[in-house]
Amino acid sequence: MQQERIAGKEAELRRMQRVALACVGAAAAVFVATLFLPPTFWVRLVRAGAEAAMVGGLADWFAVVALFRRPLGLPIPHTAIIPKNKNRIADNLAVFVRDKFLNPEVLTDLIRRSDPAQRLAVWFSEPPNAHRIGQHAANLMSVLLDLVDDRRIQAFLNDAARTVIGRIDFSPALASVLEMLTRGGSHQQLLDAVLRHAIALLKRPETQQLIAQRVVNWLRSEHKWKQIVLPTEWLGDKAAEAARTNVIDFLDEVARMPAHELRAAFDKALEALIARLKTDEAFLRRGEELKDFVLRNPELADYAASVWASLREWLSNDLQASSPQLQQQVERVGLWFGRKLSGDEELRRSINDHAESFAATAAPRFADFLTSHISDTVRNWDATDMSRQIELSIGPDLQYIRISGTAVGCCIGILLFLVSHLGEIF
Repeated sequence: MQQERIAGKEAELRRMQRVALACVGAAAAVFVATLFLPPTFWVRLVRAGAEAAMVGGLADWFAVVALFRRPLGLPIPHTAIIPKNKNRIADNLAVFVRDKFLNPEVLTDLIRRSDPAQRLAVWFSEPPNAHRIGQHAANLMSVLLDLVDDRRIQAFLNDAARTVIGRIDFSPALASVLEMLTRGGSHQQLLDAVLRHAIALLKRPETQQLIAQRVVNWLRSEHKWKQIVLPTEWLGDKAAEAARTNVIDFLDEVARMPAHELRAAFDKALEALIARLKTDEAFLRRGEELKDFVLRNPELADYAASVWASLREWLSNDLQASSPQLQQQVERVGLWFGRKLSGDEELRRSINDHAESFAATAAPRFADFLTSHISDTVRNWDATDMSRQIELSIGPDLQYIRISGTAVGCCIGILLFLVSHLGEIF
């Protein structure tokens, strides 16, 4: 394909060169013809135009050729400009790309004007695009499965996993995770969610029935004679109602009071647990024991291998189906993401703000890398080959300069002749 493109460019360049040469040739033919005609005013006028046309065409031919090579191979100064200045072109091109395309202000202004979050929302909201994303995800998963099947890759992943696990201090790591989860009172939000869920659960009629049945069963097992005399079912219902009401009131009180003593106790318990995870020898020893168990237990390794084998088999079978579930799920997620992003202006603004911040931060570093890469790459090109590639790309357009030079020279020659022979005209 690349060879065909190059051949097409070469053919187009040769065609335009022949057209430009034909223009100069036509001017030369007219000039020669006028030499054998009587030197009337009009013959001399045409000769002056043809003469200037030849000069203009040849001058522009020289200028165009001098960009890429020495005209006629002669060592004329300031010719073969592109090959001789390859390194300077490389540096200037790299700086141009850095300053005009990777400038932080340019990138942030582009992001601000283009609103990429909105474009992303519209793109994901279209089912054909979500379908393509699903297909790409399925293809990528298929490639990853084939990659993991390679025994060398499996051995590498196994060694990497064992190395990572071997370097983890389980107890301090768990303490760090808990510190992160409790930072800023996040654990209290979790407690609020648990309280709300517990209250909702206790308010269900089936929960009260379960508690009442447990009370009845307790009476029948622990107080066999009393339950014959007492109204067992009634006691069970009343006990269940009382327990449920009191527990709900207590949980609701905890949920409404940020300074409740239960919350303070919860904080102290977590702080104490984090401290013990970091310093308590028993916890540290248990963490090492857990790590040894994970690394040395063959049953656990076999179980993990069997789980992976089952998962891999399911994924493989699913990907071979006509409509893989994985692809469908990714499509649904893509459509959901598009709808969510379209309807949430704050989310779009946040994404755009983060994109601008990332561009402003990353652009200088990436610009330095890309500048160096462009400069080094162009410097390593063969000068002749680079010059030829540039000529193939813009050479056909440059031939229009030769054609225009021939035409403009003709017009200027006629104009100058008329100005210099005004006396003959009037």
